[in-house]
Amino acid sequence: MASSQISSGKINISNNNNNNNNNNNNNNNNNNNNNNNNNNNNNNNNNMNREIIIPVISVGCIYIGNTLYQWSLEGRKDIDWTHHHLGTFGFYIFCSSVLFFTGFFTLAKQIIDLSKRNSNNKNGDNSNSNNNIQFLKNIKVSFNLYLISISILFLFCFIITLLEVTKDVGATLVHHGQYNLLVLSGLLLLYTSTFTMWWILLRYFKIKQIIIGFLVFFILLFIIFEIKNVVIKKDWPIGIDGKKFMFLDKSNSKVCKVSNDFIAWPSFIPAGSTWIVAGSRECPKEKGFSNLDYDNILHIDCPSNDERSYTTSPTFFKEQKEFGIFTNDFKTFEKQYKSETFKYSEPIIIKEETVLATCGNKTEIHFQNVKNISIHKRASHFNEPTLKFSTITNNKDKKEKEEEEEEEEIKIKTINKEEKNKPIDILFLMIDALSRAHFKRALPSTFETLQSIQNKGESKVFQFFRYHSLKPFTDPNTIAMYTGYNSLNYDATDKKNGLSSSKKPFNWQDNPMFFQSFRNDSYVTSWIYGLCEDWFQAYLKMDKPENSIDHELVLPFCSPLAFPLERPFGIFEGPYSIRRRCLGNKHIHDKIFDYINQFWDNYYDVGKIVTATFMDAHEGTMEVIGIADKQFNRFIKEDMEQHLNDTVLFLVGDHGSHMGPYYMWAKGGSIEVSMPLLYIVLPTWFTNKYPHVEKYLLENENKLASPFQLYDTIRALSTFPEFGGIDVFDPTSENRKQTKGLLGPIPNDISCLDLGIPHDFCQCKN
Repeated sequence: MASSQISSGKINISNNNNNNNNNNNNNNNNNNNNNNNNNNNNNNNNNMNREIIIPVISVGCIYIGNTLYQWSLEGRKDIDWTHHHLGTFGFYIFCSSVLFFTGFFTLAKQIIDLSKRNSNNKNGDNSNSNNNIQFLKNIKVSFNLYLISISILFLFCFIITLLEVTKDVGATLVHHGQYNLLVLSGLLLLYTSTFTMWWILLRYFKIKQIIIGFLVFFILLFIIFEIKNVVIKKDWPIGIDGKKFMFLDKSNSKVCKVSNDFIAWPSFIPAGSTWIVAGSRECPKEKGFSNLDYDNILHIDCPSNDERSYTTSPTFFKEQKEFGIFTNDFKTFEKQYKSETFKYSEPIIIKEETVLATCGNKTEIHFQNVKNISIHKRASHFNEPTLKFSTITNNKDKKEKEEEEEEEEIKIKTINKEEKNKPIDILFLMIDALSRAHFKRALPSTFETLQSIQNKGESKVFQFFRYHSLKPFTDPNTIAMYTGYNSLNYDATDKKNGLSSSKKPFNWQDNPMFFQSFRNDSYVTSWIYGLCEDWFQAYLKMDKPENSIDHELVLPFCSPLAFPLERPFGIFEGPYSIRRRCLGNKHIHDKIFDYINQFWDNYYDVGKIVTATFMDAHEGTMEVIGIADKQFNRFIKEDMEQHLNDTVLFLVGDHGSHMGPYYMWAKGGSIEVSMPLLYIVLPTWFTNKYPHVEKYLLENENKLASPFQLYDTIRALSTFPEFGGIDVFDPTSENRKQTKGLLGPIPNDISCLDLGIPHDFCQCKN
């Protein structure tokens, strides 16, 4: 019994110990549970904060992005102001693109994560007691309602942003949203493709493999880039006969120094790389229902049940007024041209230069050069001038004229008919927004043709490496090269340095068009402007000089086929389009060449002056002008080379590319925009006869020059007997003795200040 009591006591003691241990374990478990609950509460709080903060930050990013993008849409009619703010606009667009991508990406990721958690919850995945969504239960909000709310928020932000960025899709100085939207879309596409690439790499490769792969890739890319860059930098300054652009004159520190520390980014881009966005570079091959043959006969071939008609000198101004794009400079055209519509029954001779053919609802525009017998007769007096000039000039006032003792007739320097029976022709081809460097880069075949012409020796090709524009837009450059007038508005710094605009208001007597300097009894003039615009009204606010232009070609480029009514200056249509510019099955520039050839044939035995403007380089990708290489090369090589023995050819740009990222953000772009194209091709027999002409042209190839010097050069040519022998607007040569332009001496150390080039645009760095 004692032993049983002892044994029973031991058992009780053992049970007590076990109970104590169990109690301790339970206490420990309770402590652990309390700790877990605390951790869960902390996690819940953290998750709750995260789920609330992320949408707030995302919406904030999107809101700021929209605000910055709206700032980038600011516009004014002042083109100088616009160009000065392009960098600022680009910065706003870049920042807004980063904020848009960040905001929408984080919101989208939030929705995807919540959807996955919801899916796991429905499938019974209760790991960690669904801690990730416990906070929602704590605040008594259903998970699905929260997910729907975030999705609606994403959709709301997306719709608002889409409405904001598409609110302005214009393509003018005031409303330029279409260009902003293109840049924004490009940046977002870049971010999206980069993210997608990283996602794929991280999904299928380890971090170490990715890092090694990227290192190898970037090392190879760097080596290839450096090799390519060395080749490009070596080629960039080279011109005809291997002559080079002079960046620095080591012998004279005062000579304009141009930086060579830049990357010519467009040279790295393969030709035709924009085809994905811009489409085919060729015009449609389909034959139209009408054509205007070389004998001026119009043919219309369409189904008999469709109404056929034709309109001579179509203006399209009524339609432009309906769409609100009719501007004041068109009023001159409205007075000058009167449209007439006729029913078509059979092939008919068209006496006007522009005609619109209609077949039912379809239209086609045609243009031609029509010989004017009276103009031809007027210009047939090269050897026997009909114009008379005296020593009493219009520059003298009335009192001086009264005091003039004897009026003396000025003899015009003429040439015997046996030696030459017509003056040298002048062909002035102005390609808007084309630099010297990009001409060589985008039109390699045309460049090689110039080299071939030089090699053959019948003509001399002169190139002007340091020809410097006045501003990165058309107005002051063309006004200077066409009229010699300084229309610039200088800032306080320039005025302090001594620069000032022309003191007199513009007038035709003091600043005639360059072709007015040549005798109209020896020359027929043609003005071809490849844009729906009256240059004279648009830039000078004046009508063209009376009886100064014999053939004017503008109307075809006002056709809705070339100048769309809804967005005339859009990205994908019109004269600034990044796509091909066609009329029917031909490029616009090719049809202009056809017109010039016809003009040359119609007036083959008299002097001709053609001023033609091409818009092919006026767009942001710098690709469209490359489409024209084939036709430019054919025109100069096949059509004009036979005439170059009796023609001076000017290939001119008003400035370089000024619409794309290369100009906005690259140092090379700011250099190229200020160094436009300028080549002058003269007959060798002429330079042999006047060796000083060749001497100065060669000496000035690497001298700083501006559009003012180009104007002076052309006017100086008018005084040579082969060009008529007299400057009609300065017959005594009193006013222009020292203004020979490129045909006279230019100091080595001439500066931007000397040439009237604003300090903030000058590329001289010393």
